[in-house]
Amino acid sequence: MREHIDKINTERKLDFANLPSFQDLTDKEGRIYLNGERIILTSSSVFGILRKDLKENISEQRMKGFLIRYGWNLGKLDAQRVLKQRLSSIEQILRQGPVLHMIRGYTKVQRTNLNIDYDPSGKINAVHVEGIWTGSYEAEEHLRQFGVTNEFICHTLVGYASGYYSEICRRKVIFKETSCKAAGSSYCYYVGKTIPEWKDDIVEELKYYEDNPIVEELAITYEKLLEERNNLAKTFIVHQQLTEKLVEGEDIPSIAELVHQKTQLPIMIDNTKHNLIAHAGFGLINSLQHYQTFLEALQQEEAQDWFKIRRVSYNGCQFLTSPIMLKKKYIGSCTFVYGENEQPTKVDQMILERTATVCSLYMLNEKTTFEAMERMKGHFLDQIIDGSIASKKEMIKRGSYLQVDLDQNYFIVAINYEHTKNHSRNELVFHEQVMEHVLNYFKTRSNMLIGQRSSTIILLIQIQSSASEVCTLCSHLKDNLHEHFSNRMFTFGISTIGLDVKLANDHYHEALTALSMATRSKSVMLFEDLSVVGMLIHSKNKDAIKQKAKHLLGPLYQDKDRYKELLKTLYVFLSNGGNLEKSMKELALSMSGLRYRVKQLEEILGEQLRDPAVSHQLLLTLEVLLAKSELSFE
Repeated sequence: MREHIDKINTERKLDFANLPSFQDLTDKEGRIYLNGERIILTSSSVFGILRKDLKENISEQRMKGFLIRYGWNLGKLDAQRVLKQRLSSIEQILRQGPVLHMIRGYTKVQRTNLNIDYDPSGKINAVHVEGIWTGSYEAEEHLRQFGVTNEFICHTLVGYASGYYSEICRRKVIFKETSCKAAGSSYCYYVGKTIPEWKDDIVEELKYYEDNPIVEELAITYEKLLEERNNLAKTFIVHQQLTEKLVEGEDIPSIAELVHQKTQLPIMIDNTKHNLIAHAGFGLINSLQHYQTFLEALQQEEAQDWFKIRRVSYNGCQFLTSPIMLKKKYIGSCTFVYGENEQPTKVDQMILERTATVCSLYMLNEKTTFEAMERMKGHFLDQIIDGSIASKKEMIKRGSYLQVDLDQNYFIVAINYEHTKNHSRNELVFHEQVMEHVLNYFKTRSNMLIGQRSSTIILLIQIQSSASEVCTLCSHLKDNLHEHFSNRMFTFGISTIGLDVKLANDHYHEALTALSMATRSKSVMLFEDLSVVGMLIHSKNKDAIKQKAKHLLGPLYQDKDRYKELLKTLYVFLSNGGNLEKSMKELALSMSGLRYRVKQLEEILGEQLRDPAVSHQLLLTLEVLLAKSELSFE
């Protein structure tokens, strides 16, 4: 429903046409009265200055509440006066609100819609009103003081309309701006509704209508600050004691026990592989059961954020868990365990975060110490291989400092992996990751040395039994590396058993020779299993062997890119002892296709491939070239 101001002006005492002159409103003492109430006249800029001071001194949110409640009381008082005039209907009474609003100079009001719903007894059940405010003094002053804003700021107008309508309707009616001139609109648009009609859209606004004295807020703030101080004091004491434990060289189980004593809460500490490394507050079996429940709770979460402290619950248990971070990587977690009806407190969270920090420092110290020791071992292994330590006795003495008995038998193992075409910096990072992984894999073994030469990782492993044991060890390491670096192929070369540490250089070269013969199908190669090819490669006549190989293969080798498929056919055919059936299946060729290729090879080579002497020389030649990377069938 649209109501026009001209119509309102002709109805009652508040008609603009019947307003008294300024001289009629003022007595000889300088007092001004309007409708029997003394008023004062002042510039709207005064309210702009007041608004600015309130914002700067009590915060924008408290200023908003202050102005809304101020407007509410003005509207409520005007409503009480209008009600005394005994107008004929609620609608007529409500029409007086915009008139009074304009008389006070707040704004020009143009109501665009008014719907009132009555219950059967005639009481107002719901109200919905909308309209336009133009020339709002609040919007103009805000623009003058602060400029354009993103907020709707006509708080006094909103409060006035809410107070007026609520008093008339005997139901709480709350107004909101949906656009504002201070926010860049051409006018301010308002909507007023009873609270149920607003649903959840008004929840945030209702708090501004509650009169909470600043003294009460200060008292609440003081209580919170006091609580925070007590929390910080308790947390600081625990943190101080944890730091002392760390300085004294105590381990993680001791840290867990201290935290349990101070909080009386069960605690679990695990690593990145989800192995429980410490617990306190319950026995081993009970702790394992709770830890399994905790892991199941993590699996139930749709989005697991490992980098933030969080709460999880599952199967009647509550958990508060904090990540242990090292160099921006997740390496484990600290977790408090609660009963079904228990809830974590803020102090628990603060203590748990500091516990995680201390665990991180402990693990960093362990990591640094371990890496420093491994660097020393790697350097020592280089000296052993290079023979820079002249005396065997000196080698054994230095080895004892590193808990390695070099008077025992040993094997040398060389490890390599496929390189990619990525930037060399990425390869360097990857090599460091592989090296770190190998070091951690053998972390609990003291009878070995680990080093690196170029991109090859070198191990000196002391194993008393046969080579099969070290072969099994390398196979397990290979599987573990493949599990973590699935996009790379790792190969291993193992020397013969070393009886004298002074001969480590010879065994090192044996390992490299075995490594050069390792393939995708046989990635762990023992030097003692090498054929004569391996022995030839290990000899000093490598260039002569290559030259002989080129001579035997002739054009097949000289134009090897062109004859790649024929060379592969030759190698597979000879490897299978000239068996056509096996060769056909391995090459995925038809029998006629294979026969054609064999005939073509015999024509190019000028030899019969089934001649044992010829086939032996050719197969030996191909294996040497493959080992020297002069050929590749990949």
